[in-house]
Amino acid sequence: MPQFSIIIPVYRVEEYLEKCVDSILAQTCQDFELLLIDDGSPDGSGAICDRYAASHPNQVRALHQPNGGAGAARNRGIELAQGDYLLFVDGDDWLAPNLLEDLSASIAATPADLYLFGALVERDGKVTGELHEELPADLPTHTKDAPQLFFGVMAPWNRAYRRTLFTEGGIRFATKVWYEDIRIVTKVLALAEQVVRLPGAYYHYLQREGSAMNNKNCARNVEILYAFDDILGWFGEHGLREAYRDELTFLAISHLLIAASVRVARIDCKSELLGQFRDYMEKNFPDFRENRYLPRLDRNKRLVYRLLLKRRYRVVRLLFRMKEALGR
Repeated sequence: MPQFSIIIPVYRVEEYLEKCVDSILAQTCQDFELLLIDDGSPDGSGAICDRYAASHPNQVRALHQPNGGAGAARNRGIELAQGDYLLFVDGDDWLAPNLLEDLSASIAATPADLYLFGALVERDGKVTGELHEELPADLPTHTKDAPQLFFGVMAPWNRAYRRTLFTEGGIRFATKVWYEDIRIVTKVLALAEQVVRLPGAYYHYLQREGSAMNNKNCARNVEILYAFDDILGWFGEHGLREAYRDELTFLAISHLLIAASVRVARIDCKSELLGQFRDYMEKNFPDFRENRYLPRLDRNKRLVYRLLLKRRYRVVRLLFRMKEALGR
């Protein structure tokens, strides 16, 4: 069995897929299988998957399914994966050549359930940012001792997971929804006994127009409420809601009250969703104003937070329009 199973959901990435797959096949550690899950892509992506499977039959599998969204594609990969650890890579991103080698060395030195690594954010051929989790490098930690992990990158692609977190923990991606990643990351963090962060940045994340977070479909932001319903329900069922009460509250402040409200206000500052977000916080996190992690908000987020509490949605929209005009 391979040490790593790399799962790529493939949909409308014909322009980028070869660079992504080539970066995986060029890994200095070759102890992996690559699962290319063609999610009913209408472009030539499926044919590219088949070509790689034919040229690398011992390492690459191409599977085709009707469109079900990235979550459904990842779920199929989880079901078919044979590796000890899973990695999820988006088809328009790519990996540094030494990622798997460094992961393998870290696993041998410090066995853990979850390994985190940095990511470079790229846009128009330039690196525009670097993402790292707030955790000392190469030091095994439990999330109960590192609550800051709940406030980091809410994406599935900057980490390697012990496969049993999914198979024995019963965790699966939601399908055809927005905010699917936050559901997965929070649950995995709660189940992981040991977490280790590698010091380097190995994942190249391509920032493109058209992502859900840049989408102008205002109404679909209601799905942040569904995501938190799912998270709170799962933590309750597993007897973990009280243990992570403060962390879940701050997560809701950051992603629901602030980020989702800003996305909606920039589109329609009269949207009923803004009131629904506020009501959800009052009902499910009634003491959120006293949350002990509020000092973690930077100056700009503190300003937006205060404006949202005062229902100054027009001012929030104006602030972000000014920011866009200044190119910041």
